Amino acid sequence: MVVENKKDKNPDYLGHRQRLKKRFADHGLDGLQDYEVLELLLSYAISRRDVKPVAKDLLRNFETFKRVIDAPLDRLQEIPGVGPHAALLLKLSRDLLKLYMEAPDIKRQTVRSPEQIANLCRARLEGLPEEQFLVLFLDNRHRLIQSEVIHRGTVDMSVVYPREVLSLALKYRAAAILVAHNHPGGSLTPSVEDVRITADLQKAAGTLGIRLLDHLIVAESQVVSLKESGEM
Repeated sequence: MVVENKKDKNPDYLGHRQRLKKRFADHGLDGLQDYEVLELLLSYAISRRDVKPVAKDLLRNFETFKRVIDAPLDRLQEIPGVGPHAALLLKLSRDLLKLYMEAPDIKRQTVRSPEQIANLCRARLEGLPEEQFLVLFLDNRHRLIQSEVIHRGTVDMSVVYPREVLSLALKYRAAAILVAHNHPGGSLTPSVEDVRITADLQKAAGTLGIRLLDHLIVAESQVVSLKESGEM
């Protein structure tokens, strides 16, 4: 009679992981379901358990892959099986995507089209839980010198934005600027405050010979231009 040594037998999920990794190595993400992509990610943070139920539970709670990686750390850790390391890995994947969208060499990249600008702003602002105000600083050939988030949260924006934006524009010797902020609530409609800040910033920039090209609002996966909507 042969007694099986259970310690010598690998759990079934380890073979499943290897098959997923091989599918990704051979074909990328093509053909992988969203829960399988999450499985791959989670397997690098959770080594000793089957992560398929965790991946499916994340999708049940947040509905889409995008909403999973956009979710705050504390909300991710409310899902059974998702500890601090796994939650950080999911957030890292989002920030890596943002870094990739801005690469290569964002500095001196020529901004050529509204679609390119929208993609840059979405990469920085989409899915964030709090409002942030982003400024793109451009030279006279519309090459990107620098981009900076100058504020997070809400304060008296009409005072903060013009002063901080123009101080940085002078520092970077920008000939033009483009600003954007997100609406975490999902509304694409510019607020009265949005329109007023834009007018104040445009006027203040003009006195220094700096052009305000546009003010964009990012909400969910969409972008609206105040210039195109006639609000500036």
